[in-house]
Amino acid sequence: MKFLTIVLLLAGQVAFAHDEGHGPKLGDQPKFGGKVAAVINKNEVSKGTKAAMLYKAELTKNNQNIIRVYLYDKKMKPLKIEDLGTAAGELLFKNRKTRKMSSHDFEFKKKDGFYEGKLPTKPRRPFNIDVTLKQKDKNLFMAFDGLN
Repeated sequence: MKFLTIVLLLAGQVAFAHDEGHGPKLGDQPKFGGKVAAVINKNEVSKGTKAAMLYKAELTKNNQNIIRVYLYDKKMKPLKIEDLGTAAGELLFKNRKTRKMSSHDFEFKKKDGFYEGKLPTKPRRPFNIDVTLKQKDKNLFMAFDGLN
């Protein structure tokens, strides 16, 4: 019985071993039913949760694999994307056959208040989407991990 208890406790530790993420943890409610993440300077990715948050972003996905990214200030007020630069995305998931991570790049277009792009392939769940955004002389980064 003791052995089973120890195994269960250790299994829980392994399941949450990679909970660091990129940028501060957020508790904000999404405005469009998506997932909210911190927008950080790409140079600070290695800092993990200690990276300075510049903005917040929300990612949504529909059944046709269309991705939308909405940008907000720190108080969740929408930003005007006309003032921002170009955005690109990277879809990451584990390949079923090789069990290696698959990476697929895709582009975003500016729409009416958000960025929109289409996933290049149907992802295996769970999957991650990393978004980079050029803002004048800065490269911004946002990571949406554990998506379904």
